[in-house]
Amino acid sequence: MAKAIIFDVDGTLLDTERIYMQAWREAGALFGYTVTEEVLMKTRAVSKAIATKAFMDGCGPDFPLDDVRKERMRIGEAMIYGATPQQLLKKGVLEVLDTLKAQNISMAVASSTAYDQTVAHLDHAGLLEYFQVIVGGDMIQRGKPNPDIFLKAAQLLGAEPQDCVVVEDSPAGIKAAYAAEMKPVLIPDVVPANEETAALSAAVLDNISQLLAVI
Repeated sequence: MAKAIIFDVDGTLLDTERIYMQAWREAGALFGYTVTEEVLMKTRAVSKAIATKAFMDGCGPDFPLDDVRKERMRIGEAMIYGATPQQLLKKGVLEVLDTLKAQNISMAVASSTAYDQTVAHLDHAGLLEYFQVIVGGDMIQRGKPNPDIFLKAAQLLGAEPQDCVVVEDSPAGIKAAYAAEMKPVLIPDVVPANEETAALSAAVLDNISQLLAVI
């Protein structure tokens, strides 16, 4: 059994990736741009710098990213807070977290989303009480696929990297966990698993309910 488990949030605990992608499409349309699926796939769970390059490459050098991002935030947040906790939670999350809590397993969250927003989303979904540590993307200098966010979470938990399991849905998150010398567990969401990501993962699961069997 792992001593500590670090969870990604969007697409792993919360079914929010599709909300964000829809919000990007709607926000882009407000400014006359089509934000394609191909572009959006390159922006999921990565650093702001990588996402920025993907948007500018895919939508053109005149794409008003800052303005579109503000609208995306407004639209996305309205969609999230308009949903019930039951609608936001990935299937099986509560059962898994309740079991891990009962076994006194240390748990943290490491999300590319900013800290305050991550806390607010977890609180709205009823998950905040489960985690001893929360690390947001604004708390580290280098985002996923760099290992910094997971190493920060392990440090705050007081756990050694090799004793940590990381639960992720994205290739960038799996690469970050592997670089941190942790045990990456992949549960694909909007981005399907590929050979590279699967090779870096200690396990590839169909859903989070299977997690208890591999940790």
